[in-house]
Amino acid sequence: MIALLPFAFAGPHHDQLLDPPDLPALDRRQKLPPGPPPDMWVYGYYATWAGELEDLDWSRLTHVAIFWVDMNSDGTVDSTSNWTDNAARAMELAEPHGTRVHLTLTCFDDDVMESVLPSATKRATLVETLGTLVDDYGAHGVSVDCEGMSSGLKDHLVSFVTELNARVDEVTVATPAIDWNGAYDYDALAANSAALFIMGYGYHWSGGDPGPVAPLYGGDRWSSYSLEWSVEDYRTWGTPDDKIIVGLPLYGREWPTTSNEVPGTATATGSAVVMTEAVGLSYERLYDTQTETPYKFPSSTSQLWYDDTESIGAKMQYAADQELLGVGFWALNYEGGDPAFWQMVSDVTGVDDPGDPDSGQDSAPADDSALDTDDDRRGSVFGDPDAPVACGCSGIAPAGASVIAMSWFLLALRRRRSSSS
Repeated sequence: MIALLPFAFAGPHHDQLLDPPDLPALDRRQKLPPGPPPDMWVYGYYATWAGELEDLDWSRLTHVAIFWVDMNSDGTVDSTSNWTDNAARAMELAEPHGTRVHLTLTCFDDDVMESVLPSATKRATLVETLGTLVDDYGAHGVSVDCEGMSSGLKDHLVSFVTELNARVDEVTVATPAIDWNGAYDYDALAANSAALFIMGYGYHWSGGDPGPVAPLYGGDRWSSYSLEWSVEDYRTWGTPDDKIIVGLPLYGREWPTTSNEVPGTATATGSAVVMTEAVGLSYERLYDTQTETPYKFPSSTSQLWYDDTESIGAKMQYAADQELLGVGFWALNYEGGDPAFWQMVSDVTGVDDPGDPDSGQDSAPADDSALDTDDDRRGSVFGDPDAPVACGCSGIAPAGASVIAMSWFLLALRRRRSSSS
Protein backbone atom coordinates (compact mmCIF):
# COMPACT_ATOMS: atom_id res chain seq x y z
CA MET A 1 0.00 0.00 0.00
CA ILE A 2 1.31 3.43 -0.90
CA ALA A 3 2.18 5.94 1.81
CA LEU A 4 -0.21 8.84 1.90
CA LEU A 5 -0.55 11.87 4.14
CA PRO A 6 0.67 11.03 7.65
CA PHE A 7 -1.37 11.54 10.77
CA ALA A 8 0.61 14.66 11.74
CA PHE A 9 3.02 16.52 9.51
CA ALA A 10 3.98 19.93 8.18
CA GLY A 11 0.99 21.01 6.08
CA PRO A 12 1.42 21.74 2.38
CA HIS A 13 1.82 25.51 2.75
CA HIS A 14 4.02 25.14 5.82
CA ASP A 15 6.18 22.62 3.97
CA GLN A 16 7.00 25.12 1.23
CA LEU A 17 7.44 27.99 3.67
CA LEU A 18 10.16 25.91 5.34
CA ASP A 19 11.75 24.98 2.02
CA PRO A 20 10.53 27.15 -0.89
CA PRO A 21 10.94 25.41 -4.26
CA ASP A 22 13.30 26.86 -6.84
CA LEU A 23 11.52 29.10 -9.33
CA PRO A 24 13.18 29.45 -12.74
CA ALA A 25 13.29 32.92 -14.24
CA LEU A 26 9.79 33.65 -15.49
CA ASP A 27 9.31 33.64 -19.24
CA ARG A 28 7.62 37.01 -19.58
CA ARG A 29 5.99 36.20 -22.88
CA GLN A 30 3.18 38.41 -24.09
CA LYS A 31 0.32 38.11 -21.63
CA LEU A 32 -3.22 37.54 -22.74
CA PRO A 33 -5.17 40.79 -22.96
CA PRO A 34 -7.40 41.32 -19.91
CA GLY A 35 -10.72 39.53 -20.16
CA PRO A 36 -14.09 39.59 -18.38
CA PRO A 37 -14.12 38.13 -14.86
CA PRO A 38 -14.65 34.38 -14.42
CA ASP A 39 -18.08 32.94 -13.65
CA MET A 40 -16.68 31.06 -10.66
CA TRP A 41 -14.14 31.92 -7.98
CA VAL A 42 -10.49 31.62 -9.03
CA TYR A 43 -8.56 32.03 -5.80
CA GLY A 44 -4.79 32.17 -5.92
CA TYR A 45 -2.14 32.39 -3.21
CA TYR A 46 0.77 34.70 -3.94
CA ALA A 47 3.86 33.55 -2.04
CA THR A 48 6.36 36.36 -1.70
CA TRP A 49 9.25 34.11 -2.82
CA ALA A 50 7.53 33.35 -6.15
CA GLY A 51 8.06 36.16 -8.65
CA GLU A 52 6.46 39.58 -8.68
CA LEU A 53 2.89 40.76 -8.29
CA GLU A 54 3.12 42.27 -11.79
CA ASP A 55 3.58 38.76 -13.19
CA LEU A 56 0.10 37.62 -12.13
CA ASP A 57 -2.76 37.39 -14.64
CA TRP A 58 -5.02 39.57 -12.53
CA SER A 59 -8.02 39.60 -14.88
CA ARG A 60 -8.37 35.81 -14.63
CA LEU A 61 -8.28 35.76 -10.83
CA THR A 62 -11.21 36.69 -8.62
CA HIS A 63 -9.06 36.66 -5.46
CA VAL A 64 -5.38 36.94 -4.60
CA ALA A 65 -4.29 36.02 -1.07
CA ILE A 66 -0.90 37.43 -0.10
CA PHE A 67 1.07 34.92 1.93
CA TRP A 68 1.74 35.56 4.89
CA VAL A 69 1.58 37.09 8.37
CA ASP A 70 2.10 34.71 11.27
CA MET A 71 0.12 34.40 14.50
CA ASN A 72 1.95 35.11 17.76
CA SER A 73 1.07 33.55 21.11
CA ASP A 74 -0.23 36.88 22.48
CA GLY A 75 -2.67 37.46 19.60
CA THR A 76 -0.41 39.83 17.67
CA VAL A 77 1.15 38.93 14.31
CA ASP A 78 4.65 38.67 12.93
CA SER A 79 6.17 38.84 9.43
CA THR A 80 3.91 41.79 8.62
CA SER A 81 6.32 43.13 6.00
CA ASN A 82 5.08 40.39 3.65
CA TRP A 83 1.79 42.29 3.70
CA THR A 84 2.83 45.90 4.15
CA ASP A 85 5.45 45.71 1.38
CA ASN A 86 2.96 44.26 -1.12
CA ALA A 87 -0.61 45.22 -0.24
CA ALA A 88 -0.68 48.69 -1.80
CA ARG A 89 0.73 47.50 -5.11
CA ALA A 90 -1.59 44.49 -5.10
CA MET A 91 -4.59 46.77 -4.68
CA GLU A 92 -3.42 48.93 -7.61
CA LEU A 93 -3.07 45.90 -9.86
CA ALA A 94 -6.34 44.32 -8.68
CA GLU A 95 -8.63 47.35 -8.94
CA PRO A 96 -9.02 47.51 -12.76
CA HIS A 97 -10.19 43.90 -12.81
CA GLY A 98 -12.34 43.81 -9.68
CA THR A 99 -10.00 41.22 -8.16
CA ARG A 100 -10.27 41.00 -4.39
CA VAL A 101 -7.13 41.02 -2.23
CA HIS A 102 -6.85 38.98 0.97
CA LEU A 103 -4.26 38.87 3.72
CA THR A 104 -3.18 35.33 4.68
CA LEU A 105 -2.89 34.58 8.39
CA THR A 106 -0.81 31.50 9.12
CA CYS A 107 -0.21 29.42 12.21
CA PHE A 108 1.71 26.15 12.06
CA ASP A 109 2.66 25.98 15.73
CA ASP A 110 0.54 23.88 18.08
CA ASP A 111 1.60 25.85 21.15
CA VAL A 112 0.64 29.16 19.58
CA MET A 113 -2.77 27.86 18.50
CA GLU A 114 -3.32 26.40 21.98
CA SER A 115 -2.49 29.81 23.47
CA VAL A 116 -4.58 32.02 21.21
CA LEU A 117 -7.64 30.20 19.93
CA PRO A 118 -9.22 29.27 23.30
CA SER A 119 -8.71 32.81 24.66
CA ALA A 120 -11.47 35.30 23.87
CA THR A 121 -9.13 38.15 24.79
CA LYS A 122 -6.31 37.03 22.51
CA ARG A 123 -8.75 36.26 19.70
CA ALA A 124 -10.12 39.80 19.99
CA THR A 125 -6.59 41.21 19.76
CA LEU A 126 -5.89 39.07 16.71
CA VAL A 127 -9.17 40.00 14.99
CA GLU A 128 -8.57 43.71 15.49
CA THR A 129 -4.94 43.46 14.38
CA LEU A 130 -5.92 41.70 11.17
CA GLY A 131 -8.85 44.04 10.57
CA THR A 132 -6.59 47.06 10.87
CA LEU A 133 -4.03 45.59 8.45
CA VAL A 134 -6.79 44.95 5.92
CA ASP A 135 -8.39 48.37 6.41
CA ASP A 136 -5.08 50.22 6.10
CA TYR A 137 -4.90 49.22 2.44
CA GLY A 138 -8.58 49.03 1.57
CA ALA A 139 -8.26 45.28 1.05
CA HIS A 140 -11.12 42.83 1.15
CA GLY A 141 -10.52 40.03 3.61
CA VAL A 142 -8.41 37.37 5.29
CA SER A 143 -7.45 33.80 4.48
CA VAL A 144 -7.08 31.79 7.70
CA ASP A 145 -4.43 29.07 7.33
CA CYS A 146 -3.98 27.07 10.54
CA GLU A 147 -2.45 23.73 9.59
CA GLY A 148 -1.97 20.60 11.67
CA MET A 149 -4.43 21.73 14.32
CA SER A 150 -5.48 19.42 17.15
CA SER A 151 -9.11 18.32 17.49
CA GLY A 152 -9.42 20.04 20.86
CA LEU A 153 -9.32 23.40 19.11
CA LYS A 154 -12.17 22.66 16.69
CA ASP A 155 -14.78 24.87 18.35
CA HIS A 156 -12.27 27.61 19.11
CA LEU A 157 -11.28 27.92 15.45
CA VAL A 158 -14.97 28.32 14.59
CA SER A 159 -15.25 31.08 17.20
CA PHE A 160 -12.23 32.89 15.77
CA VAL A 161 -13.46 32.64 12.17
CA THR A 162 -16.92 33.85 13.22
CA GLU A 163 -15.47 36.86 15.04
CA LEU A 164 -13.12 37.70 12.18
CA ASN A 165 -15.96 37.36 9.68
CA ALA A 166 -17.83 40.09 11.57
CA ARG A 167 -14.80 42.39 11.30
CA VAL A 168 -13.72 42.11 7.64
CA ASP A 169 -15.67 41.76 4.40
CA GLU A 170 -14.58 38.22 3.52
CA VAL A 171 -12.96 35.32 5.33
CA THR A 172 -11.78 32.12 3.72
CA VAL A 173 -10.35 29.13 5.57
CA ALA A 174 -7.62 26.88 4.17
CA THR A 175 -8.64 23.36 5.15
CA PRO A 176 -7.04 19.92 4.69
CA ALA A 177 -7.69 17.46 1.91
CA ILE A 178 -8.03 14.79 4.59
CA ASP A 179 -8.81 15.80 8.17
CA TRP A 180 -6.88 13.06 9.93
CA ASN A 181 -7.36 14.64 13.36
CA GLY A 182 -11.06 15.49 13.04
CA ALA A 183 -10.04 19.06 13.88
CA TYR A 184 -12.00 21.10 11.36
CA ASP A 185 -15.75 21.59 11.76
CA TYR A 186 -16.51 21.95 8.06
CA ASP A 187 -20.17 22.92 8.23
CA ALA A 188 -19.69 25.45 11.04
CA LEU A 189 -16.63 26.99 9.37
CA ALA A 190 -18.50 27.20 6.06
CA ALA A 191 -21.52 28.82 7.73
CA ASN A 192 -19.33 31.55 9.21
CA SER A 193 -17.03 32.28 6.27
CA ALA A 194 -17.19 33.01 2.58
CA ALA A 195 -15.49 29.78 1.54
CA LEU A 196 -13.40 26.79 2.51
CA PHE A 197 -10.27 26.42 0.37
CA ILE A 198 -9.57 22.68 0.25
CA MET A 199 -5.79 22.28 0.03
CA GLY A 200 -6.22 19.54 -2.56
CA TYR A 201 -2.59 18.56 -2.74
CA GLY A 202 -0.08 16.53 -0.79
CA TYR A 203 -2.05 13.29 -1.14
CA HIS A 204 1.41 11.92 -1.83
CA TRP A 205 3.68 13.95 0.38
CA SER A 206 7.40 14.60 0.67
CA GLY A 207 8.01 11.92 3.30
CA GLY A 208 5.95 9.19 1.63
CA ASP A 209 6.15 7.15 -1.55
CA PRO A 210 5.87 8.69 -5.03
CA GLY A 211 2.53 9.27 -6.68
CA PRO A 212 0.02 11.91 -7.75
CA VAL A 213 0.19 15.03 -5.62
CA ALA A 214 -3.43 15.88 -6.46
CA PRO A 215 -5.25 12.82 -7.86
CA LEU A 216 -8.64 13.66 -9.30
CA TYR A 217 -9.96 10.14 -8.78
CA GLY A 218 -8.70 7.28 -6.63
CA GLY A 219 -8.91 3.53 -6.96
CA ASP A 220 -7.29 1.10 -9.37
CA ARG A 221 -3.64 0.97 -8.28
CA TRP A 222 -4.05 3.97 -5.97
CA SER A 223 -5.74 4.64 -2.66
CA SER A 224 -9.33 5.88 -2.66
CA TYR A 225 -8.17 9.27 -1.36
CA SER A 226 -8.47 11.87 -4.08
CA LEU A 227 -9.96 15.28 -4.89
CA GLU A 228 -13.29 13.60 -5.59
CA TRP A 229 -13.10 11.82 -2.23
CA SER A 230 -12.30 15.09 -0.43
CA VAL A 231 -15.19 16.98 -2.03
CA GLU A 232 -17.60 14.19 -1.09
CA ASP A 233 -16.21 14.13 2.45
CA TYR A 234 -16.81 17.88 2.80
CA ARG A 235 -20.34 17.41 1.49
CA THR A 236 -20.95 14.56 3.90
CA TRP A 237 -20.02 16.82 6.81
CA GLY A 238 -22.36 19.57 5.73
CA THR A 239 -20.35 21.92 3.53
CA PRO A 240 -22.56 23.49 0.83
CA ASP A 241 -21.25 23.36 -2.72
CA ASP A 242 -21.33 27.15 -2.91
CA LYS A 243 -18.73 27.30 -0.12
CA ILE A 244 -16.20 24.83 -1.61
CA ILE A 245 -13.05 25.93 -3.43
CA VAL A 246 -10.97 23.09 -4.87
CA GLY A 247 -7.36 24.15 -4.34
CA LEU A 248 -4.94 22.78 -6.93
CA PRO A 249 -1.12 22.58 -6.98
CA LEU A 250 1.00 24.43 -9.50
CA TYR A 251 3.86 22.20 -8.45
CA GLY A 252 4.83 18.56 -8.29
CA ARG A 253 7.32 16.46 -6.41
CA GLU A 254 10.36 14.39 -7.36
CA TRP A 255 11.24 11.39 -5.22
CA PRO A 256 14.38 9.23 -5.24
CA THR A 257 13.07 5.70 -5.69
CA THR A 258 14.12 2.08 -5.86
CA SER A 259 13.02 1.86 -9.50
CA ASN A 260 10.57 3.22 -12.08
CA GLU A 261 7.87 0.81 -10.96
CA VAL A 262 4.49 2.49 -10.44
CA PRO A 263 3.35 2.66 -7.68
CA GLY A 264 6.91 3.07 -6.49
CA THR A 265 8.91 3.08 -3.29
CA ALA A 266 10.79 6.17 -2.15
CA THR A 267 14.31 5.90 -0.76
CA ALA A 268 14.41 9.44 0.64
CA THR A 269 12.34 12.60 0.97
CA GLY A 270 10.77 14.07 -2.18
CA SER A 271 11.44 17.65 -3.26
CA ALA A 272 8.91 20.15 -4.60
CA VAL A 273 9.29 21.11 -8.27
CA VAL A 274 7.27 24.03 -9.66
CA MET A 275 5.09 23.41 -12.70
CA THR A 276 7.09 25.49 -15.15
CA GLU A 277 10.26 23.55 -14.32
CA ALA A 278 8.58 20.13 -14.38
CA VAL A 279 6.93 20.81 -17.74
CA GLY A 280 10.21 22.00 -19.22
CA LEU A 281 12.22 18.90 -18.33
CA SER A 282 13.00 16.92 -21.47
CA TYR A 283 12.18 13.46 -20.14
CA GLU A 284 9.28 11.54 -21.68
CA ARG A 285 5.91 12.73 -20.39
CA LEU A 286 3.71 9.85 -19.23
CA TYR A 287 0.13 10.21 -18.02
CA ASP A 288 -1.85 8.40 -15.35
CA THR A 289 -5.42 8.47 -16.65
CA GLN A 290 -6.99 7.25 -13.40
CA THR A 291 -5.79 10.27 -11.43
CA GLU A 292 -5.34 12.76 -14.30
CA THR A 293 -1.66 13.26 -13.50
CA PRO A 294 1.43 13.50 -15.70
CA TYR A 295 4.73 12.01 -14.53
CA LYS A 296 8.30 11.57 -15.70
CA PHE A 297 11.29 9.38 -14.88
CA PRO A 298 14.36 11.64 -14.57
CA SER A 299 16.44 8.51 -13.99
CA SER A 300 16.04 4.80 -13.33
CA THR A 301 15.84 5.61 -9.61
CA SER A 302 13.66 8.72 -9.50
CA GLN A 303 10.06 9.67 -10.23
CA LEU A 304 8.56 13.10 -10.83
CA TRP A 305 4.81 13.52 -10.40
CA TYR A 306 3.39 16.93 -11.20
CA ASP A 307 0.50 18.82 -12.80
CA ASP A 308 0.38 20.70 -16.08
CA THR A 309 -2.17 22.57 -18.18
CA GLU A 310 -4.01 19.41 -19.22
CA SER A 311 -4.27 17.87 -15.76
CA ILE A 312 -5.15 21.12 -14.00
CA GLY A 313 -7.76 21.72 -16.70
CA ALA A 314 -9.36 18.33 -16.01
CA LYS A 315 -9.50 19.03 -12.28
CA MET A 316 -10.88 22.52 -12.79
CA GLN A 317 -13.52 21.15 -15.11
CA TYR A 318 -14.55 18.66 -12.43
CA ALA A 319 -15.14 21.57 -10.03
CA ALA A 320 -17.13 23.44 -12.68
CA ASP A 321 -19.23 20.38 -13.52
CA GLN A 322 -19.96 19.86 -9.82
CA GLU A 323 -21.08 23.52 -9.64
CA LEU A 324 -18.76 24.26 -6.73
CA LEU A 325 -17.94 27.81 -5.72
CA GLY A 326 -14.61 27.74 -7.48
CA VAL A 327 -11.04 26.63 -7.85
CA GLY A 328 -7.77 27.88 -6.45
CA PHE A 329 -4.02 27.62 -6.89
CA TRP A 330 -0.97 27.17 -4.73
CA ALA A 331 1.00 29.06 -5.71
CA LEU A 332 0.72 31.77 -8.34
CA ASN A 333 3.69 32.18 -10.70
CA TYR A 334 4.65 28.52 -10.28
CA GLU A 335 3.06 28.07 -13.73
CA GLY A 336 5.64 30.48 -15.17
CA GLY A 337 3.10 32.92 -16.57
CA ASP A 338 2.35 30.55 -19.45
CA PRO A 339 -0.38 32.18 -21.59
CA ALA A 340 -1.67 28.75 -22.64
CA PHE A 341 -2.30 27.92 -19.00
CA TRP A 342 -4.23 31.13 -18.41
CA GLN A 343 -6.18 30.66 -21.64
CA MET A 344 -7.24 27.28 -20.28
CA VAL A 345 -8.30 28.96 -17.03
CA SER A 346 -10.47 31.34 -19.05
CA ASP A 347 -11.97 28.49 -21.05
CA VAL A 348 -12.92 26.41 -18.02
CA THR A 349 -14.05 29.16 -15.65
CA GLY A 350 -16.43 30.75 -18.11
CA VAL A 351 -14.84 33.92 -19.42
CA ASP A 352 -17.03 35.13 -22.28
CA ASP A 353 -16.04 34.29 -25.82
CA PRO A 354 -14.23 37.29 -27.36
CA GLY A 355 -16.43 37.00 -30.43
CA ASP A 356 -19.59 37.49 -28.37
CA PRO A 357 -20.94 41.00 -29.12
CA ASP A 358 -21.85 41.34 -25.45
CA SER A 359 -18.28 40.74 -24.31
CA GLY A 360 -16.92 44.12 -25.36
CA GLN A 361 -14.23 42.50 -27.53
CA ASP A 362 -13.94 43.43 -31.20
CA SER A 363 -12.65 40.21 -32.69
CA ALA A 364 -14.70 37.25 -33.83
CA PRO A 365 -13.73 33.76 -34.99
CA ALA A 366 -13.46 33.30 -38.73
CA ASP A 367 -15.47 30.10 -38.54
CA ASP A 368 -18.48 30.36 -36.24
CA SER A 369 -18.64 26.58 -35.97
CA ALA A 370 -15.18 26.43 -34.44
CA LEU A 371 -16.24 28.03 -31.18
CA ASP A 372 -19.25 27.78 -28.92
CA THR A 373 -20.75 31.23 -28.33
CA ASP A 374 -23.58 30.07 -26.09
CA ASP A 375 -23.79 31.93 -22.79
CA ASP A 376 -23.76 28.58 -20.97
CA ARG A 377 -20.07 28.25 -20.11
CA ARG A 378 -20.54 25.24 -17.86
CA GLY A 379 -20.24 22.69 -20.67
CA SER A 380 -17.95 19.80 -19.79
CA VAL A 381 -14.69 20.04 -21.65
CA PHE A 382 -13.74 16.53 -20.59
CA GLY A 383 -17.14 14.88 -20.14
CA ASP A 384 -20.15 14.73 -22.43
CA PRO A 385 -18.93 15.46 -25.99
CA ASP A 386 -22.37 16.86 -26.82
CA ALA A 387 -22.25 19.45 -24.04
CA PRO A 388 -21.32 23.05 -24.88
CA VAL A 389 -17.55 23.41 -24.95
CA ALA A 390 -15.96 26.39 -23.21
CA CYS A 391 -13.21 27.59 -25.50
CA GLY A 392 -12.50 31.22 -26.23
CA CYS A 393 -9.07 31.00 -27.79
CA SER A 394 -9.58 33.00 -30.97
CA GLY A 395 -8.96 36.71 -30.69
CA ILE A 396 -7.52 36.56 -27.16
CA ALA A 397 -4.27 34.65 -27.20
CA PRO A 398 -1.02 35.97 -28.63
CA ALA A 399 0.40 34.28 -31.69
CA GLY A 400 0.71 30.55 -31.07
CA ALA A 401 -1.00 30.50 -27.69
CA SER A 402 -4.44 29.50 -28.99
CA VAL A 403 -2.88 26.58 -30.85
CA ILE A 404 -1.27 25.36 -27.62
CA ALA A 405 -4.47 25.81 -25.67
CA MET A 406 -6.53 23.98 -28.26
CA SER A 407 -3.93 21.20 -28.45
CA TRP A 408 -4.19 20.29 -24.76
CA PHE A 409 -7.98 20.38 -25.03
CA LEU A 410 -8.23 18.19 -28.13
CA LEU A 411 -5.72 15.66 -26.85
CA ALA A 412 -7.50 15.39 -23.53
CA LEU A 413 -10.92 15.08 -25.15
CA ARG A 414 -9.68 12.43 -27.58
CA ARG A 415 -8.11 10.47 -24.72
CA ARG A 416 -11.32 10.64 -22.69
CA ARG A 417 -13.47 9.55 -25.61
CA SER A 418 -11.20 6.63 -26.43
CA SER A 419 -11.09 5.47 -22.83
CA SER A 420 -14.89 5.45 -22.61
CA SER A 421 -15.42 3.55 -25.85
